[in-house]
Amino acid sequence: MFFDQDSFGLGFAAGLVTTLAIAGIIALVVMRMSDIYGLGHWKLNITTRPPSMWMNVGYWKTHTGEPIDTLPEAASALLEQVVSAAGLSGDAPGKASPRGSLAILDLGFGCGDQTWQLARTATEQGWRDFRYVGLTLNDAQVQTSRRRIYRELSEAGAAFDAEAFSLFRADAAKPQTWSPKIKEAVYSLADEKFTERWLLALDCIYHFSPSRKPVLSHAAKELDANYMAFDLLLNEKASTKDIWRARLIGKMMGCPLRTFLSETEYRDQLVECGYDRNEITIKEITDDVFSGLVKFLDRQDKLLAEYGITMGGFKLAGRLFNWFDKSRVVRAVVVVARTKSKTG
Repeated sequence: MFFDQDSFGLGFAAGLVTTLAIAGIIALVVMRMSDIYGLGHWKLNITTRPPSMWMNVGYWKTHTGEPIDTLPEAASALLEQVVSAAGLSGDAPGKASPRGSLAILDLGFGCGDQTWQLARTATEQGWRDFRYVGLTLNDAQVQTSRRRIYRELSEAGAAFDAEAFSLFRADAAKPQTWSPKIKEAVYSLADEKFTERWLLALDCIYHFSPSRKPVLSHAAKELDANYMAFDLLLNEKASTKDIWRARLIGKMMGCPLRTFLSETEYRDQLVECGYDRNEITIKEITDDVFSGLVKFLDRQDKLLAEYGITMGGFKLAGRLFNWFDKSRVVRAVVVVARTKSKTG
């Protein structure tokens, strides 16, 4: 078969010109469809990265009882509620007496704010040694957290040790799936030099599939780690209809169908996993969680709407949390549990 190079060249050139012309027409149509005098140029006016990337339901009241209006402050306050309940903080910064060594396995650690607050708390509260291992399913959050920690460490100087932090992408709900590198980091927390070893689950463990049990058992029996968490429980007085409604809402949120337990069931599960029944405390904070979050989401929706920005899935989340607040079928609680070996 004969091949005409000139014809091929002309055909190729014609095809290229046609493709570019079509692309140009499409671009022109898209530009005409969008209002160049609208509000989309807000993206061009951002001059810095967000000062924080907190994400949890928040604790919307200050120590003095005043309402909190911003998510970063509320999210930080929720972490402080959990850490304080565990007895890891409470003294005035800079005035804490020397403590032992602290190791934390943090599940669903977010974008670095939570990690850094824990590190600062450890230093301010007088812990002489601090070791932190964080696990999350989201790789983007791992990378964002690492960048945040690197920036903070570069500014903090010798006050913190970079080797104290290990952040990984992993399914925290399934310890059997962890890579050898992750297992090595996690098991390093079991070193007896750490006088306090803790598993932290801040507003995440009700999402764990198949359940909370695998990681709780692993922490208690393999690491001898105490447990501190913010979690959601069922109100034992709720009707069967409302309980199943809550279960279906949980399913919509990506949780296992039976993730919400009653307080009795929750305590039994902790004991089964290796925690001392007499050393389990559950503090309800529902009044200071859901209503504040719903009000914040409503304010944020109105603020963003002025610039043509939608809240997307957060708007639906606001409606679900509003039902939690009004119905009280689901309780917001801070949980602290100590292992049997620590109390026996």
